[in-house]
Amino acid sequence: MHGRPRPGGAPSAGTVVEVPLSSRPGDTAEVYVLADVDRDLRPHAVPGRPGALDPWTGAALVTASAGGRVLLPGAFVRADDLVRARVAGHRAPHAEDLRMPAVVLGDADDAVLAWGETRWPLPLDGRLAIPAALRPGVHSLAQLRRLALVAQGRTEELGLTLWRRPGFEVPWHDVRLAPRARWWFELAQVPPGMRYADAARSQHVPIERFLPVTRRPEPAPHETEG
Repeated sequence: MHGRPRPGGAPSAGTVVEVPLSSRPGDTAEVYVLADVDRDLRPHAVPGRPGALDPWTGAALVTASAGGRVLLPGAFVRADDLVRARVAGHRAPHAEDLRMPAVVLGDADDAVLAWGETRWPLPLDGRLAIPAALRPGVHSLAQLRRLALVAQGRTEELGLTLWRRPGFEVPWHDVRLAPRARWWFELAQVPPGMRYADAARSQHVPIERFLPVTRRPEPAPHETEG
């Protein structure tokens, strides 16, 4: 089942859809569809890495932004949910757009930081409990909206009381957005400042194979990417 791409799925790569954040006109998040996991990514899986995409079956890789600010620098969202969103445009993806969430797989001696398709061993104490927010997960469009509001600091506008509690563990399903993100990456010995595109190339995982992407000019030194 995992080896066969689904028909349909998310809108085509490069599609931009809008997700309303409130009832106010213009208060929306721009969700940029980069790839449908089953349709666009799985058929080009890297040999020797079986199952690397299995945690995200049925999902699409997207980025979400609002007002020119990136809120979710790469997240997996239910592909079928995106079909219901209003299409706002299209722009061709570049290789550098293919950011991937990072999650923790396994426990104790077998734990790894899975940053997209790359794998970085984690020397964890077996007594350490891995927060659910750092484990793999696929967001619904409704959950993506809530995460966008949290990323904007608008928790008071969330309809679910649970999400407004100070101690609530926000289900980012992404180590990069966790409070101790830097610590996890240092523990996994990911070189400081490394971008996903460079991490993938360092482990012989060519991201360009996913899409007919082109490289854009290198960003200024002060610009960073998750």
